[in-house]
Amino acid sequence: MRAEAMVTGTVRPLGAEVEEALLRVAQEALANVRKHAAASRVTLTLSYLDDVAMLDVDDDGVGFDQAAAATGAPGFGLAAMRERVDALGGRFVVESGPGEGTTIAVEVPTPARSDARPVAPTTAAR
Repeated sequence: MRAEAMVTGTVRPLGAEVEEALLRVAQEALANVRKHAAASRVTLTLSYLDDVAMLDVDDDGVGFDQAAAATGAPGFGLAAMRERVDALGGRFVVESGPGEGTTIAVEVPTPARSDARPVAPTTAAR
């Protein structure tokens, strides 16, 4: 599987709680891709905006029936990811369907920081 990571925006510390939540969501989403998606490509994008950080994990895999996953189908970890994001006052969205791949989109509020440093968008592929 081809994996790509990108960072956009002005990188700044987000605070330990936000950074840990984004890390755990990314880990679980990538584990789901490995276990369930049969994907040939996955892209992880972390975006720093003025008052929010956004994390998107997008794959081109087999997708899934969201209604079935919502009924507690084991192995997806979506509820745990949603709980982490909700605890921070953020937004958690899953877009998927059979044969359509999956996108996990997370948005969490962050304070504007004076120690931010601008960076050009980066891409790392593996």
